[in-house]
Amino acid sequence: MKLLWLEIVKLRYQKRTWIGLIGLAVIPIIVTIAIYLSDGPGSGGPTALPFIAAALRNGIIVPILSLFGLAPFLLPLAASMVGAFTIAGEWETGTLKTILGRPVRRGSLLAAKWGVALLYLFAALLLVFIVAVLSGLVAFGIDDLATPFFTYTVATALWLSFLSYLLALAVVASVVSLAVLFSTITGSSLTAAVMALVLVIVVQILLSFSYFDFLQPYVFTSYFTMWADLFQEPIVWEQIVKGLICTTAWSAGLTGAAWWRFRRRDILI
Repeated sequence: MKLLWLEIVKLRYQKRTWIGLIGLAVIPIIVTIAIYLSDGPGSGGPTALPFIAAALRNGIIVPILSLFGLAPFLLPLAASMVGAFTIAGEWETGTLKTILGRPVRRGSLLAAKWGVALLYLFAALLLVFIVAVLSGLVAFGIDDLATPFFTYTVATALWLSFLSYLLALAVVASVVSLAVLFSTITGSSLTAAVMALVLVIVVQILLSFSYFDFLQPYVFTSYFTMWADLFQEPIVWEQIVKGLICTTAWSAGLTGAAWWRFRRRDILI
């Protein structure tokens, strides 16, 4: 716990921490302005949810649309950057040797850094959710989410939206673990972040071809938007559970590989 607290304090005083939070918090404001200025849903918009078109003038929809904007690219980008800085960032600043020169277990250090990376993403998503709700409230007001098929009360819609953000965090933990693995391999946080993000994008592109459909249930990138199943009626819990099992397995496996690599890394080189 001491290592975890030290990492939290360290993160608090880094400029990139606040720049990242501000950058993500701007997304729901942009989404709100775009909805306010638009006449209706665009042809390329998120059509997976049946209530999008019916609720564009309801502020309750802003958190959902904001997550749609984050999930495919911006959230994996943030996760890659945060995960990449865990070990490679310490190497770049020359503090890794100092830290490991103390009686600190490498496994404990890696676990603390991985945990802080997830806490940062949780704080970022929570901030986005709060800003989205407030932006929607100010711009349109918040009412029950009504569609031709079903109606959610304000409390239910907000609860499902919040659960959606938690599911998005659970999925993106795999990207954090992937970036942490690359962070233990390379001495550059930028290189580690780019490697993780490029790999995620390449996998997404490959899975867009029908030839690779058989891989869909086994790759964590397939579940970046699985939270949308919360807004189906009835909720598709089976798909959500499969996604959580898959992403948890990937996260555990990649973090385990990072731990194995970090334990054997020669910090004198």
